[in-house]
Amino acid sequence: MKEVKNSLPNSVLVNLYKESLVLGVEPMNVDKKAQAARLVEENNAVIETEETLIAPIKFLGEHQKKILVLVQDMNAVHLNERDFDLLTSILNACKLTIADIALINLANKNFSLHQILTQVPSDFVLVFDINPTQLKIKLPTKLYTPILLGTTQLLFSNDLAQMQGIDQASKIEKTKLWGALKIIFKL
Repeated sequence: MKEVKNSLPNSVLVNLYKESLVLGVEPMNVDKKAQAARLVEENNAVIETEETLIAPIKFLGEHQKKILVLVQDMNAVHLNERDFDLLTSILNACKLTIADIALINLANKNFSLHQILTQVPSDFVLVFDINPTQLKIKLPTKLYTPILLGTTQLLFSNDLAQMQGIDQASKIEKTKLWGALKIIFKL
């Protein structure tokens, strides 16, 4: 069989198909390149905004026991190794593992608590050193005091880094957190 070659120049083909051949896309006149470019930019901006709102929230763990841990670590994907080891120890003391939780690092992210809980429904949320206004909630919060938000229990804590070490201040922070966790998990 003989191969048929395209004998029409590209400019003629473009003029034959002035409107989009893809369904669901607003037709654009190819003769108005500047206008088309502007429409594409506007459409992309809308898509980026929508994707930001509906993009899946990534977390570490399997969320088996519906426990959410929120941290803010600018230098790690999830949590730096030293704080991760401490978190693992805290979970072990509560008879939990990383598989039981969903660990979300909110550094450089602008999710509200509502958006997070919509995608990662949880019975308990442990928040390390994140201001409630950053989570877009208006609750009176006191560190190491459980707060009920609907059916979800929240506990705000100081940063894991403040609990590192063997000095008196670190021990006090760990003791406060442990006291609250014993009540919540009935240990």
